[in-house]
Amino acid sequence: MANMSPTTPSGVTEYFYHSPVSLRFSQLIVTLASAIEAERDIEHGLWCDPSFAGLLRHAELNWEAVNKACLFVLDAPLTRVSDVPLQKMADHLHYTLGCETVVELRCAQSTMRAHPDFFSFSGTCPISQRVASMLDRARQQFSEICSLEMLTSNQEAEYAFNVPQASASVEMTLDA
Repeated sequence: MANMSPTTPSGVTEYFYHSPVSLRFSQLIVTLASAIEAERDIEHGLWCDPSFAGLLRHAELNWEAVNKACLFVLDAPLTRVSDVPLQKMADHLHYTLGCETVVELRCAQSTMRAHPDFFSFSGTCPISQRVASMLDRARQQFSEICSLEMLTSNQEAEYAFNVPQASASVEMTLDA
């Protein structure tokens, strides 16, 4: 018979309890990790091999699950302040996965860089530390998503042909 060994340090009086949003967000992180891994398998595999078709379907189902998980987080009721950045991150991930052009993808990346306070949480209590940890992992996964070929390969060629040209003769009128 095994001896029971506690994993909580002695003297800890506060514990982390999930809110509906944090529980769904932690599930989103797991689902997202699975989808990223499946997509990497496709990137490094021989996609035209008939035996590879099952992996393609598996990856597609994973991305559908991620989108549903993002919406599931957004539908959860806010019960504490720490839920707000989790919902913002889920919303941003959902937007990023829907990017169809390189301009949209770069906009998503610049939003993440320009507004780090939207996607972070600080504090010293167990809830703050756990939420900060979940947001850190989600930011890492966001970077991984932005580097996947599914978002970058087709869009690089498109961007080369559709680069917005700055016009020097643009007039701006304001209605009073």
